Amino acid sequence: MKRLNGYPDSFFYLLLTAMFACSLSGLAMYPWVMEFKLQWELDFSLPGSLRQGIVSTHALSASILLILLGALWQVHIRAGWRRKENHFSGSFMALALLLLMLTGIGLYYLSSSNSQLAASLLHSALGLGLSLSFIRHWLCGMQIRSAHIRQVKHRRKKD
Repeated sequence: MKRLNGYPDSFFYLLLTAMFACSLSGLAMYPWVMEFKLQWELDFSLPGSLRQGIVSTHALSASILLILLGALWQVHIRAGWRRKENHFSGSFMALALLLLMLTGIGLYYLSSSNSQLAASLLHSALGLGLSLSFIRHWLCGMQIRSAHIRQVKHRRKKD
């Protein structure tokens, strides 16, 4: 059974790896957001020596996710849209990835500290929402796929 129709299985695993790396590295940066953007005093702190590796991993995996979004548009997104399947989470994820790209750029290039704070908070919330939505989308997709397989088996028994 194919993991993602229209794509090799390696594509699916690349997507999972990129999503996991981006989510994990994003979560790892939350303490820095709390400390530096929100100016909260935390009882714990990640060492600054990890910052470059985590930020680089996050940027690289996010770039890969955007490339994969373009590849997903060709078959997966268009087919799901035509079949009217899993619209809410799929639409949210595509929009969230685009907004994450824009807010990520804003983190580097916005000059006002208030604008940077807004971009950072929106970026953090969207990233968490994307991760949760991806899990929901995947689980709903597995239910849709198993229902389709049951229908096909049922039709074959009738014939």
